[in-house]
Amino acid sequence: MVLAPDGSLWSWGGQDRGWPVLGLGKTNYTDSLIRIGSDTNWVCVSAGDAHNLAVKSDGTIWSWGANYRGQLGDGKKVRLRDTPGPSVPGNDWAQVVAGGSCSYALKKDGSLCAWGLNNFGQLGIGSWTDSLVAMPVGSATNWVKVRAGGVSAGGIQSDGSLWVWGGSAKFEAKAPQSPANILAPKRVTADTNWTDLAVAYNRCFAVKSDGSLWVWGINANLLTGAPKSDNEIPTRLGTNNDWQAVSLSEGGSYCFLRKRDGTFWCLHEMDQAFDAAKLQRVELPGDETAFGAHAGAIAIITRGGEVWTWGTVLGKHSPMENFTRKLAEQCWRFGWKVNWGFDLTPIKRDQPWQLGNVDPAD
Repeated sequence: MVLAPDGSLWSWGGQDRGWPVLGLGKTNYTDSLIRIGSDTNWVCVSAGDAHNLAVKSDGTIWSWGANYRGQLGDGKKVRLRDTPGPSVPGNDWAQVVAGGSCSYALKKDGSLCAWGLNNFGQLGIGSWTDSLVAMPVGSATNWVKVRAGGVSAGGIQSDGSLWVWGGSAKFEAKAPQSPANILAPKRVTADTNWTDLAVAYNRCFAVKSDGSLWVWGINANLLTGAPKSDNEIPTRLGTNNDWQAVSLSEGGSYCFLRKRDGTFWCLHEMDQAFDAAKLQRVELPGDETAFGAHAGAIAIITRGGEVWTWGTVLGKHSPMENFTRKLAEQCWRFGWKVNWGFDLTPIKRDQPWQLGNVDPAD
C-alpha cells in the first residue's frame, strides 16, 4: 500500500487465499502500482496480513479485505470487502495499524483502540475475548506510535516510555490464552528515550534517542549473546549510535533499518550472534522518505515519488496458483472458511527495482 502526496491511494501485490487486500475490486494480482478509486483525501494507510486500514482527512476509518475475525471493525463477520468501505464509527481518528487478524487505531486525543482477533491478548483490552468493534486499550491518552506483530503488539507514549502486550512476558508462549500472556499494556523499562519500535511474532526491536538499537523476545539471546533469561528485557545490539528507524518482516526473520545519514541496512540470519549476522547496506537511489518491510518484501519511497522494492516479487504467481486462489476466494464469499496451504516458490530478486504505476482514469 502506498499513499501519494496528492492524497491518492495505491496498491500492488497478490491476494493470498483469495482475500481481496488490493482494494481494486475483482483484480486478483498486479506487479504494478494501481490507484484505488479516485479519492484524494487519504492521510494514513496500513497493510495487514489479510486486511487493510486507512484514514481520510475527515478523521474516518475505512477498511477492506478479509473479516473472518472481525478485523474490519464494522461489527460484522465472515465477509470479504473488495474496495475500501466505512469501518469503525467516528471522525476523530488519526492513525491506523493493521496487524495479523487484528487492528489498532489512535484517536486525535492520543487514546488507543483495538479490535479483531485476541487469542493471545494482542488487543491489550484486558481479556482474551475477540471484538467485532473498537475497544479502548487502557485509559492513556498520550500514545504516539503503535506497532502490531502477529500475537504481540507495542507502542510508545509521548513521554518516551515503551509498552508491550500480547504474547507472553518472555515472548515465548506458543499456545493461545496462556497465563503468561500480557493482557494489557505493560511498561518495558523505566527509560523515557524510546523513539521507534518494530514488533513481529514475539520479537521486538527498538531505537532510543541516542541512536542505539535494542532487541528482546524469542531467540534474542542468539543475537546478543546474553542469557536466555534476559529475553524478556531489551538488550543493546552492537555499539552503533546512529540508528534512526526500524522495521521487521512479518515473521521477524529479517530486520530493515535506517541510519541518521539516510542509509538503509538489512539484518539477515536473525538466529545467530550479531557479529556473524549478515548486516548489509542496501544501495538505493538516495533521498528516501519512507520505508517498510512485510511479507517477504521491502519497499521504499523517494522524495521524487519513485517506489522501489526488492525481495519477494509481489503479484507474480503461476496460472495454477492464481486459479487456486480465485477458487478459495469464492469459498470465503459463501462462508466456507478454507485454509488451503499453497506450495509456493516465491519469485525473489536481491536487487531493488522501480515499480511502474497505472491510473485507471488515464
